[in-house]
Amino acid sequence: MPTSPTVKLPVQLVRQLQAFRRRLRTVKILEAICLAGLAVILSYVFLYVSDRVWETPPTLGWILFICALAGLLTFIPWWSFRWVWQRRTAAQLARLIGKKDAALGDRLLGVIELDSEKYGHQYSSAKLKEAAMEQVAREVAGQDLTVNIPRPRHRMLFLLLSILVLCTGALCIVSPEAAENALHRWLQPFNPPERYTFTQLDPSPDTLVIPLGESHVYELRLADSTKSRPETGHYVFGNRVRQQTTLADGVYKVLIPPLQQADRLEFSAGDVVRRMRIVPKARPSLLSAAATVAYPEYMDRPDGREPMRAGVISAPEGSTLTLEVTASQPLAFAATPQGKPLRVDGSKVIIPSILLGKDPQEMELTWTDRDGLAAAQTVKVRLEPVEDKQPSVYLRGGENDRHVLEDTSIELEVEAADDFGLRELGVEWQGEKSFYEEENLDGGAADPEKAGKPVPGLHGEKVLETGDPTRTGLKGTFLFQARALKLSPQRVVVRGFTQDYKPGGKRVYSEPMVIIVLSKSEHAQMIRNELERIVSELEGMIRRMDAMTDEAKRLKTLEEKDLRNTEAQQRLHALADEEQANRRELNELINRSETLFKEASRNTQIDPSGMKEFMKGISMLKPVPDSTMKNAQKKFRDSAAENNTPQESRQSLSGGESDHSAATQALKDAMNQLSKSAQDMEASTFVARLIQAAYKEDSIASSLASQLNTIVGMTMEELDPSTRREMETIATLQNASTQDIGWILEDLNYYKSRTEERIYSDLYNQMNAFSLREKLDLVHGNILNSITAQSIDESRLYASTLRHWAKLIDDYKKSRGGGGGGGGGDQESISDADFEFMLKIIRMIQQEQDIRMRTRAAEKEHRKLNAKTP
Repeated sequence: MPTSPTVKLPVQLVRQLQAFRRRLRTVKILEAICLAGLAVILSYVFLYVSDRVWETPPTLGWILFICALAGLLTFIPWWSFRWVWQRRTAAQLARLIGKKDAALGDRLLGVIELDSEKYGHQYSSAKLKEAAMEQVAREVAGQDLTVNIPRPRHRMLFLLLSILVLCTGALCIVSPEAAENALHRWLQPFNPPERYTFTQLDPSPDTLVIPLGESHVYELRLADSTKSRPETGHYVFGNRVRQQTTLADGVYKVLIPPLQQADRLEFSAGDVVRRMRIVPKARPSLLSAAATVAYPEYMDRPDGREPMRAGVISAPEGSTLTLEVTASQPLAFAATPQGKPLRVDGSKVIIPSILLGKDPQEMELTWTDRDGLAAAQTVKVRLEPVEDKQPSVYLRGGENDRHVLEDTSIELEVEAADDFGLRELGVEWQGEKSFYEEENLDGGAADPEKAGKPVPGLHGEKVLETGDPTRTGLKGTFLFQARALKLSPQRVVVRGFTQDYKPGGKRVYSEPMVIIVLSKSEHAQMIRNELERIVSELEGMIRRMDAMTDEAKRLKTLEEKDLRNTEAQQRLHALADEEQANRRELNELINRSETLFKEASRNTQIDPSGMKEFMKGISMLKPVPDSTMKNAQKKFRDSAAENNTPQESRQSLSGGESDHSAATQALKDAMNQLSKSAQDMEASTFVARLIQAAYKEDSIASSLASQLNTIVGMTMEELDPSTRREMETIATLQNASTQDIGWILEDLNYYKSRTEERIYSDLYNQMNAFSLREKLDLVHGNILNSITAQSIDESRLYASTLRHWAKLIDDYKKSRGGGGGGGGGDQESISDADFEFMLKIIRMIQQEQDIRMRTRAAEKEHRKLNAKTP
């Protein structure tokens, strides 16, 4: 303690002051320690008690931690500063004593001031200062200065601290887990561990995902380490009414109602409180499925991808599939119903190497998404094997050209389809066995190089398109022309074909199309027959129109009042409707006639005079539907109008009847013209048909002559099988020739009865008297009996006879033709020469169209070959 250099405080006084200072420091430091300890322990105890009551909020945890830290940082440093640092000198101690004993404090402060340098020089006498000090020292010597320590509460604070420590220790002994948990939570307010409770539950998530719109039971299970097992628990959703649940087998069951939006759940049991967010979410469902398909090796196709349609994935038998099933949300786990895990990639489940046999398979799987939701039901995907079926092929075109001349071209369309791939597309044709024929209108001998040479049923085919394993459809066009295909007039069956890549698969053929290749004489006969059908239909129409004329005349006889009644009005409407139907039918007949005329113009054997009459008949028909018939229909309709007067109705009826009669007469004139044309055509066809029959007989004779050296002297049973088949074929052709003669006789009989020309009656009588049909039947029998030489002679004789009859008709026609069309100049709009020239122009145009069609076909072939050339 600082003192005066000359006079010092008495040693006893100094010792008393030092003892006071030591005691002061001890008491106040103890108080600081106790206060700091109380602050720390009270903070901890308050947190412990708070945790027992509720989940202490983090803010309160921070406040308690700060309070404890403040107690440590406040009481000890501040207390030390106040009672140690500020009470280190004698003067400071004297002033502290003076706060409790003012007189003692003043005397001590006065003595201390005498001892200090600041005040010591005021007094010159050292003895006086020393005497004063000694006197004060004697007065203080008997006193205990420590009683002047201000408010000493160290004992009380220590007692409180001891009691609090004991109580805290007791808590630690009774519930060490809770105490330790509270200590950790108190020391770590920044990241406190979970609050310890005597009632403990197994861990549960902060967010619980449940199925959307479904009620759900969530189980909260007591942990094995729980100290308390409350019989009841309580829970509440948001602002709803608090509900109660009982403990059963260590589990509290919370019934969560169907939710459409997120909610919060608070559960309490004993001292535990568990809060979680409830999020409703749709279960993972099947979104789509697809399979990567490794096709069977024979298909030679790259891997494909087949999507699921209506729950089914279809693929060819023998394929290997990699199935990809896509869920509506990312998955955490997937497995078969037997529990075998499956590969999961995000929201996809991948099942590799599925071999698809003949029987369908059903793949079943279960899955769980990343929030623990399972599918509502087992996911099923059906794998359906598809048989590699035969391809389909269709042949179209030529529907109106089934009977064609051998030099006419028909464009046919072939289309094929398959489920997996086509190898090729083509067309094939098969003809009937026949003889080569070259008609000779002059009746000359057959060409020895061609006559009698059998042309077998020619078979041919042409590949139109080459496919590949990935092309499931092919289209192509085929230009059919009998002459280009070296087919004589005969019946030809045309079929489209295609083939796929299936092992052992055969060609698949379309429905056959039968094309009758006609010779010019057969074609002329077909034209004539069709023209006769048109004339017959026109005749039927004329009969109906005559009946309508009678009906109109009957209506004209009615009184005016009767003409306006309901029945008459209905009859007038019926007349108009029937007239309209006749117009429609007549237009169809005109279209057919024009088409037939166009087809007839292809045939050079048809007599131009008959073609001219045909054209005149069509020209007479064309204006009728849109002139007189149309006017008659309108006037019949007007006569039935309700706003007409009786006079106007009668006038319209009379006009309609007049126009209708004119139309009927025009149809009769046209029908007569067409009938004349048909007769002319029929007469011209007899020449061609007789020449054709003669040529067939020459062909049969030549064919028999070619076999004569082989079969002479032998019976049919002794012949070689191939030669016997050839003879049987010749016999069949002879039988067909006999039938042709019978048809000629029958047609000639009908024709002579319709015409007054004697040549046809005489010819018919000659043919009947000659009994040619019966004689040809005998030739047929001789051929079958291998009587060859006689059959050859008879066939050539009958051929000569047929040519003779054809020449008779031809000479008669030429003599009747006379001046070649010079007569009737005022009545004919075009001369015979001009008409023949017009026919030539028409045929040239048709030939040009055929050439253009063939050129296009050849150009396609050329492009196809260039495309294949590397």
